[in-house]
Amino acid sequence: MLEKDAFDFLTGLFNRKGLYEKYSELPSDVARHLMFLDLDNFKAVNDVYGHHAGDKLLINTGKLLKECAPDAEVVRLGGDEFIMLFCGDVSREEITKKAEKILKSVSKLNKQMQVYTMVSDSIGIIWNADGTVDVEQLLGQSDAAMYQAKQNGKNNYVFYNDLEAKFLIEEEMEELAEEALLNEQFEVRYFPVMHMQSSRLVHSHVNVRWHKDENTIWGTEDFRPVFERNGFVRKLDLYVFERVCHDIMKLHELGREGLVFSVRISRLLFVDESLGEHLKEIMDKYGVRPDELELNIGETAFSARNVNKLIEAMSNLKKQGFSISIINFGKDFSSFRYLRSINVDCLKFDRDYLNENLSTSRGRHIIKTLIKLGKELKLLVVAMGLATKEDVMTISGYGCDAAGGSYYGEPLFFDEYIKYIEKYMSYSGASKAFMFKNNLNDLDGNICGEIIGEGIEFAPGITDNWGSVRFPGGKHGENVVSFPRTLFSTNSYTIALWFKPEEFNAWTSILYMRFMEGFASLVPSVGGGLGVYRIKEDNDATGWPDTFCRAVALDKWSFIAVTYDAYTESVRYFIDGIKAGYRDDVPTLISCREVLLGGDPFQLSYKGYVSGLVVYDTVKTDEEIAELYNSFLREPGFCGDKIEVMSDDN
Repeated sequence: MLEKDAFDFLTGLFNRKGLYEKYSELPSDVARHLMFLDLDNFKAVNDVYGHHAGDKLLINTGKLLKECAPDAEVVRLGGDEFIMLFCGDVSREEITKKAEKILKSVSKLNKQMQVYTMVSDSIGIIWNADGTVDVEQLLGQSDAAMYQAKQNGKNNYVFYNDLEAKFLIEEEMEELAEEALLNEQFEVRYFPVMHMQSSRLVHSHVNVRWHKDENTIWGTEDFRPVFERNGFVRKLDLYVFERVCHDIMKLHELGREGLVFSVRISRLLFVDESLGEHLKEIMDKYGVRPDELELNIGETAFSARNVNKLIEAMSNLKKQGFSISIINFGKDFSSFRYLRSINVDCLKFDRDYLNENLSTSRGRHIIKTLIKLGKELKLLVVAMGLATKEDVMTISGYGCDAAGGSYYGEPLFFDEYIKYIEKYMSYSGASKAFMFKNNLNDLDGNICGEIIGEGIEFAPGITDNWGSVRFPGGKHGENVVSFPRTLFSTNSYTIALWFKPEEFNAWTSILYMRFMEGFASLVPSVGGGLGVYRIKEDNDATGWPDTFCRAVALDKWSFIAVTYDAYTESVRYFIDGIKAGYRDDVPTLISCREVLLGGDPFQLSYKGYVSGLVVYDTVKTDEEIAELYNSFLREPGFCGDKIEVMSDDN
């Protein structure tokens, strides 16, 4: 007979002591099979319905397990963890059927108890172990298999027998981790996270790989779960954080400021009360500011205990000046109920979650809804792992702000990465604004237009602050303003201007740019109530990649903006601050040779007014275009129709 202390006080099942005693009584020649069960979302039941409901769920689970497998010894190991011990000649098929029966039965408990939190369980199984294996080893192995079941999406089972090779590798990782850290085998790389509308760099995401030897490189997804379990992740994350700060210092030495680096921090570190001091000490060592760093925390951190401590830690780090993002958002929705109270800046979807949901109609609706939620909470929404232009277009169309993945660039070592972003990414956002106050100079005096022809006059503009140029019209190429080709110094750009046409001639350009192997032309009217932004390569005989939108009215001030993104090869066309046209697969033209305002070499010249001309060397977002338009409306003396564009924030 077992003593009273071998039984769990709540459920009446064996406890850990009882399990050890029963196991020790087994004959050595008897096969043993063990299930390690953990209730999914048990913490949520306690939090929402109270500990009384949680206790009732544990009691009912114990009864259910005994009903599903009367031949097993059922143990409550502690908390929401249960063990089922089977002995003798039991086939793998029989064990599988029992596991499936348990999963199905446990998933019905919430309805029986009128609990509306989704209750399920994850099961790790050891099958057909011999008598030489002690109970501690079986518990460890089945626990590892159970953890893998949770990683696979919960409410399922995993056999340790199928994962033994994987777990042997993980044991090797645990043994070699300290030495690998000393030998700098953990390599820090970076890849860009880009704003999808503007192709501007949002931040640089840190990627860590373990270069064990010439034949073995492990990715973060391979080793991080192991180190989360054994606690080594604390040392690793601080090591990576210091390496990133060292690289930011090198960036400062190159005279580059304003870049943000996104680095992952484990929940185990977040809840460490001394974390803020540790991070400050490292940053001070390298002269790095908190606003140059974004701290990433995995969503599953919110399914662990002591969430309030985690939320408090996040708040304290925000006060220090860090930005914080939740990565793998949507993986288990554990952060969902805390969004109203946690102080974060960004939500990031991972590749697997996106792929899983984008393949079905319901999944796509879920993604759209979550993106909309993030936007309404004023959070940056990021999609990770995008590999194709189609991925970018799809997710961007759902309203997602930014993305990372192989489409924008693979992870690179720091020196290679800096060369990459210097070559391909634009930071400056420089603008050339022309006030047309009795001259054709931009505000900085670096670019000056030249009148070609006659009859061109300066006149009052769209506001008191802006003058205008009035064009008299004429034959093709006559009575226009020529600007230096440096007006368009980048392949991606934004053009914004106000104009008031006095007459329309079909296909008359208001702005024309000649490039080395093609031209671009902004045409406010082509007839039929349409306007167009045309980009055409000289040697392309397949068609005209035109971006159409509605035409504007005569004798009335209208605002037009056009963006071209060389990264995605897409055009966006705006009228009065609202997007009115879009097209992708538009070729990139390089090396601007000529810029004409008021006409082109092929059609009749424009007759009317132009004011508020601004050219940016980056792609402006929808929100930035709307704000630019609204800013004119607020200026004194505005003489157009005062219809403000409402942003999503309103």
